[in-house]
Amino acid sequence: MVLNWRSSMQILLVTEPGVDGVFRHVEALASFMMERGHCIHLAYSDVRGSDRLTQLVAKVSAAGGKTVNLSVGNAPGPGDVAALMKLRRLVQEARPDVIHAHSSKAGALVRALVWLGVRPPVFYTPHAYYGLSGKGGMKALLFNAVETVLGRAGTTINLSDGERAFARETLKIPQVRLRLIANPVDCLRFRPADAATRQEIRAALGVPADAILLGSVGRLAFQKDPLTLYHAFAKACQSRPELWLYHLGEGELSAECAALAEQLGIRSRIIRQTYLSEPLSFYQALDGMILTSRYEGLSFAVLEALACDLPVILSRVPGNTDFTEMGLSHCWSAGKEDVEGFADVIGQWVRDCELARLSNHREIAETRFSQAACFGAVEREYEQKIVAS
Repeated sequence: MVLNWRSSMQILLVTEPGVDGVFRHVEALASFMMERGHCIHLAYSDVRGSDRLTQLVAKVSAAGGKTVNLSVGNAPGPGDVAALMKLRRLVQEARPDVIHAHSSKAGALVRALVWLGVRPPVFYTPHAYYGLSGKGGMKALLFNAVETVLGRAGTTINLSDGERAFARETLKIPQVRLRLIANPVDCLRFRPADAATRQEIRAALGVPADAILLGSVGRLAFQKDPLTLYHAFAKACQSRPELWLYHLGEGELSAECAALAEQLGIRSRIIRQTYLSEPLSFYQALDGMILTSRYEGLSFAVLEALACDLPVILSRVPGNTDFTEMGLSHCWSAGKEDVEGFADVIGQWVRDCELARLSNHREIAETRFSQAACFGAVEREYEQKIVAS
């Protein structure tokens, strides 16, 4: 039920990344809430920025919202204290009814405000906890400890069952502070291409007419495990010469991926792009989508692939298992870091392409992951907390 006692809310969104999946979530959430008549304020960082971040800042400002550049990266650093003070001043000026942080850096800054006496209800969406990686060592212990302590402040919105189970069972965050609300996807924006459009996109990329094009998108970093992707793709290519890979993204493993592609002899079969302002053409060029991540929140890339009715190949890890267990008609999976397993399921997918089976992926995207359902649930959480505060 939507409350009728207020015509609009003052909502402060806080994000550190200005690119990739976390930012696309924030960008879409801001647009949805503005269309619902709410006033959006934005705290962001341009350290990992993009043209779409610049556009969102301009859009928020033009609508009367306040913005501030926190100028921080995702790792802890000396600039975090200055960022916290900037954020506190923004709260004092904008006087938001609710504050919603996205990803670990923004989550730490916003929830630290609670200890400084900030009173508006606070929400935090982690977009995959670092501890889900399974990495040991002091860094994982530190991140888990911070999330455990800060998880007692505000309300955490988890995107998947796996993420919520980790929050409850490993981080020991009280169940009363956890909500499960999935990422949404804009099915009006993301849709399958007609044959002519698809052919035009592929021709511009230099994809041979008889190629079977597998795609992967995401930051080239430990979480996404692009090295397993390249090893598995190389093995699959040994028996399927028509296989090509379209890889979109950049990150700290970019140079290592380029060297590995050369070493494995697959460089000529990989189309590499670091960034697309509008990623629709990426999906519309593909025959299938693969994600070899070590962990996920609930991948925007997979949701966008489903909206474009693409087959998906996924690692069996928290976040992805929500997809592998929902009855998708064209979904294959392999274990984390399992090169042989991924090579095998890539082969299974290629053989299945020849069958031209009907897909239920777009239907599931439309019925289960609409913006009205997912962001509408976030809006109701905001309203309920404001009433209770």
